[in-house]
Amino acid sequence: MTLALLIIGSILSMYLAGRIAEHRGRSFKVWAWIAAIIGPLALPLVYLFPNLGDRNGNHA
Repeated sequence: MTLALLIIGSILSMYLAGRIAEHRGRSFKVWAWIAAIIGPLALPLVYLFPNLGDRNGNHA
């Protein structure tokens, strides 16, 4: 039972890290692999990098 929860948690953290990274203008695949390697620590790590999603050339 514990192993199943760990596997589900790992897959969920991979998906969430990928989606958050994609929303911030980064690669889904790269961040999903990073989450596969370092686990849930990738979730706060993705917020430490600058948001590339807002760069559309408009300078207020």
